[in-house]
Amino acid sequence: MRSIFLCAIGAAALMVVAVSQAACSDDKETVQAAADAPIGIETSQMFVTVENRAGAPLLDLAITVQTPSAPYTYLISRLEAGQKRDVPVSSFSSRDGTSLNLRLIKPRSVRASAKDLTNKPYDAQAPWK
Repeated sequence: MRSIFLCAIGAAALMVVAVSQAACSDDKETVQAAADAPIGIETSQMFVTVENRAGAPLLDLAITVQTPSAPYTYLISRLEAGQKRDVPVSSFSSRDGTSLNLRLIKPRSVRASAKDLTNKPYDAQAPWK
């Protein structure tokens, strides 16, 4: 009876170690994927900062803040290679024209999509911090 109990404890400990290792490797892959993304996205309480890492100008950049209720969007017609742009949170609006208010709505993530001069599509997504 005691050996079965010790074996069960050992198996449970092994599972905990395996799950924690898998979680850590997923976090590293996510961070690496975000660092290599052609569009960099950073969030704060005042701004959403986007950076063009694609190496060419991006056209028709649509930045969308995903919320539980509705998406809020801001459009940038052109973002040059290497350029960063701070977009105030209050500049995002929903389809009916309502401005994003962080006092009322908690965003989940930010998604950006654009095309370059050769019509190649670029997409990026980042969680709201």
